Amino acid sequence: MSKEWIKPLLTSVSTLVFCVACGSGSTTETDGSDFEAPDDGEREFVVPEVIGEVSDDVFDRSRLIQVYMDMPDADFAQLRSEGRTLNTALSECPSSDFEFTDFKATVNIDGTQMDNVAIRKKGYLGSISSSRPSIKLNFDTHDDGRTYKTMKRMTLNNDRQDPSHTHQCMAYDLYRAAGLVAPRCNLAHVVINGEDLGVYSQVESIKKPFLERNYDDKGGNLYEGQVADFGSHLNDKFELKTNKTENDRSDLSELSNILAMDDENMLANLPSKLALDEFITYWAVETLIGHWDSATGNTNNYYIYHDPTDDLFHFIPWGTDAAFTGVNVFKPNGGPLYKNLSIASRLYAIDETRQKYFNEINKLLTDHWNEADLLAKVDAIREVSGAPEEADDAMKVFIAGHEGLGYRSQRTRLESAMNGLEPEQTEYLLEDVAQDCDEPAPTTALTANFHSNGTGSFTFTNAQGETIVASMNLVTFSGTDSLIYKLDESTLPSVVNLTLIGAGAPPLYQPYALQVFIESPSYTPGDHALHGIVTNMMLFKAFTDTSIPIIYMGAGSTGTISLELAGDGSADSPIKGSINATIGILDISDQ
Repeated sequence: MSKEWIKPLLTSVSTLVFCVACGSGSTTETDGSDFEAPDDGEREFVVPEVIGEVSDDVFDRSRLIQVYMDMPDADFAQLRSEGRTLNTALSECPSSDFEFTDFKATVNIDGTQMDNVAIRKKGYLGSISSSRPSIKLNFDTHDDGRTYKTMKRMTLNNDRQDPSHTHQCMAYDLYRAAGLVAPRCNLAHVVINGEDLGVYSQVESIKKPFLERNYDDKGGNLYEGQVADFGSHLNDKFELKTNKTENDRSDLSELSNILAMDDENMLANLPSKLALDEFITYWAVETLIGHWDSATGNTNNYYIYHDPTDDLFHFIPWGTDAAFTGVNVFKPNGGPLYKNLSIASRLYAIDETRQKYFNEINKLLTDHWNEADLLAKVDAIREVSGAPEEADDAMKVFIAGHEGLGYRSQRTRLESAMNGLEPEQTEYLLEDVAQDCDEPAPTTALTANFHSNGTGSFTFTNAQGETIVASMNLVTFSGTDSLIYKLDESTLPSVVNLTLIGAGAPPLYQPYALQVFIESPSYTPGDHALHGIVTNMMLFKAFTDTSIPIIYMGAGSTGTISLELAGDGSADSPIKGSINATIGILDISDQ
């Protein structure tokens, strides 16, 4: 059997890196009675001496703020374990009814100690981690009116997609430099229950105090966009964060109605509901910083605020940990000029507004994109964070390119695209149709046995009810590795990717790939429950006769990955394991 059939699959799976959008979740509150009696008995809360000079600025960039927390061990274990299933997060109805749980903790920030602080995990998917969970603190939940340096809340992002700890603060700085509203940011050293979790980014919460600081009237509607766009049905995907009692979302309908008009009428009416010039600048900044997991790049990670003062919608950036990367593996060829949001798509298609977009990018490149200054900021952040120098490599290559390795700078990429020298980009827009989220998405059992010696198989039932046995042995017989080990160090912590490649029954020998990923700290012999994107799997089908070499079939929901041998696949470090799980399954029969 020739191994030519497997080449498209190998080319694709060898480069897959899954960095899915992050965001926030809602909360529920638990009975706080357990807080008084930790599972391991009373433990002394030891906080070392504060390092450096503490200023009145809670977003001081000159040092790491020190955030120490203590909570019952059982609560911390539950907090770490919570998160949406990967299958749910990637589905057409991702919001579901998932809620993070509120716990209580004693918190010490730069020597100021507070008891009974509300604490919960945060994250939508890409930032979800059990080893280094992102955290939200609320100081006044159990002590009305309590603040820390005027802040009621503190958001601590784990920088899972950014080991350099540069992306978020540098991205928000560029938004503000362009005259836009953006959250403040700095770095924090986080310790929970004596466990050093390392450096996090502290990012200002998008709540009413933020609105009060940046707008003349904080009473308008604030919406969060997580995989959300404008349209008669799509408007439902926006989550209203303020004025929930009134729940008057007619402002969204007014804007989406304008976007349904022809070009001439849309351009005439859009400035009455959207700060249009401001949006074009916002769009240009998202493009400049390669923020693919953004409003215009991925219909994700943004807020919109309807300011009563001017009766206009204003865009606010969020979730910039994947900025300065530029490439969305789920939307190939979707950049570098992002137009995956309905507003951006309409404006890009019109010569006049497309030119305004290009002019704004060029202005930003001239006024704010100084490669030497940006690289100096990267070095300055590393001095504060203590990150290893190699953690900055990807960031520096994105900014300045690397001639020796054949990587172009972001400036070169954008100028080439604006001059029409790049291949025609693919546009990815959400479909404005009603979604039936009452019925659960279909799932199927998936089992697997695998060994790095090339034996094993994985079995599942496709959407048509056919049982598929993907044999790794058949792939091995073709002279191709059927289990590929890859350590992805672009995340913090790093992630072990195991790609299992199997072939269906003859005569078709249809190839499939099952990519299994486990965070490095958990990559040990034993049973590992599926959790978010940190311990899970994705299933793909391969094609040999189309321009799309692989297509996504489904992702893990519940179950267990069991490792008997957790090696790197070499002769003296074999891998052996099994999987017993439930996965979501898509109907791809028409693709």
